[in-house]
Amino acid sequence: MAKSMVFFFLICIALGEWQQSDEISLPKGIQVNDLTISSSGELWVLSTSSILKYETATKSPVFVQEVLNGKLLAVHDEEIYIIDNTNQLITLSRDEAGLTQPTGIFFNYPTAIEVATADNRPFVIVQEPNKLTLVSDRRLSGSINTSAERLSTIPAASYDDRQTPLFTLENNQIYAWTGGSFNNPESYRKRIMYSASSKILDFATNKNGNLYILFSDSIVILEPDGDYKSKITTDNIPLGSRLLLNPANNNIAIFDQLEKSVKVLSGITRGATGDIITLYNNQPNPVDNYTEIAFTVNETLDVTITVYNLIGEPVKMIARDRYPKGTHRVVWRADDNKGNLVPNGIYFYRLESNKGFAIKQLIVLR
Repeated sequence: MAKSMVFFFLICIALGEWQQSDEISLPKGIQVNDLTISSSGELWVLSTSSILKYETATKSPVFVQEVLNGKLLAVHDEEIYIIDNTNQLITLSRDEAGLTQPTGIFFNYPTAIEVATADNRPFVIVQEPNKLTLVSDRRLSGSINTSAERLSTIPAASYDDRQTPLFTLENNQIYAWTGGSFNNPESYRKRIMYSASSKILDFATNKNGNLYILFSDSIVILEPDGDYKSKITTDNIPLGSRLLLNPANNNIAIFDQLEKSVKVLSGITRGATGDIITLYNNQPNPVDNYTEIAFTVNETLDVTITVYNLIGEPVKMIARDRYPKGTHRVVWRADDNKGNLVPNGIYFYRLESNKGFAIKQLIVLR
């Protein structure tokens, strides 16, 4: 528990724009072979025996279809694409549950699958050793020669435009491929977008073309042209983790294969006139025996503010009340629930309401 709380807080303080907002626990007994997030924001999970769907509202698994020995999964509008253990591509219509349609197309050791759109039709991209294979209308369209370890496309983008890039990860470098088309993949040419000295665990692209690159200790975000945008500091992301982006709300999801869990990071909720909640840095900081914490709400809210220690244990609840629209201040006298002064160290104060939460760090130093 302590480890997960530290991970949570490190995410929250690293970049004020992102906070862990949810965690989805997958069934512990299943083998997760692949997972994806649909354009409507549903989490789809492929196991060796079935397809499960987690709807945004309930966050509970819904059984979709029995699938024996499924390996790879992609979801596009009303179609589900699966590569089974024979390495064959099969399709499943979401409107006709239970009806699987083998395509007769087999691949050589496929390791990833993506779906993009061109000519108002879906195109399937399958990552194989030393190439990306393209499939349209259940026919092979061609291939792109590359030793890609991962690939990513821009959700909802039109690949009719030859300048719309698809992206690959090769030897700790991210490449953008442009100039070709799904009917003429031989014309694709790559250019380097990003090179890293640390191990890249995974990467993904959001609907605006921004690249999100997952490391063991951070997520680096790039602009569509490859320029650095920002960075989210994380903690102890294990090897084998997957990075997923939700096209419906731009949330970030990190899948931990060992823990069978998906941690969801959300941007700060904003209203029409600014943040619904704004939590300010405490003053003074470092804290001796007194500090003042200010916050602003742009509507009447029930607010709780709690101080936590570094391992995520609650130290003292310093506010719990209904606050009207405006700026308010509360005082913490560097004490715990028993009135004892807390030792020197790093602490966090968390503001919670039914419209979201915010977290800041403070230091006690006497």
